[in-house]
Amino acid sequence: MASELRVDKIIPTTGVPTNGAGGVIQTVFYQAKSSGTASTSTNSMQQTTTTASITPKFATSHILIHCNFFYWFGTASDANYCKATIYRNSTNLGIGDLGDNKVASHGAGTVNQNVMQWYQSGNPMATYNNGVSISFIDKAHNSTSALTYTLYLGQHVANGAFYYGWTQQVNLMMLQELSA
Repeated sequence: MASELRVDKIIPTTGVPTNGAGGVIQTVFYQAKSSGTASTSTNSMQQTTTTASITPKFATSHILIHCNFFYWFGTASDANYCKATIYRNSTNLGIGDLGDNKVASHGAGTVNQNVMQWYQSGNPMATYNNGVSISFIDKAHNSTSALTYTLYLGQHVANGAFYYGWTQQVNLMMLQELSA
């Protein structure tokens, strides 16, 4: 006879550590090969098909986000940069204090790109199919309603074609609710 343990929340006997979490409450994911290649020639952020939804059991829990994706540029140039961020519903999680999300520009000073990560694809790597991962913990959702997380990508400077997704590679978004 198989045994099954069911609990609402897993918290260590000594409590949840500072800047930590208890146990995994639930895991959901999106994983698929792209149905085709998406491209843009602007520097605005583009919504991708890499998205997943979760309905937290507790408003106080943390959502751990793992995202893997692939991109490349149509031309090799040291000026090509990929910008990446994740939205929770309509909120860009790359806005605000994420440990200084300012990206050096191709001129004097810095520019706040409102992104989580950026990737220089310098010549000749720009035309290669580059695989990237993002991990982020959303501690501010404060909700027990369905939350949809979506990957957004863009290029730093409009510099020819920017491509996302390829039918031979798998894009992934995994969401885990962690007790807090």
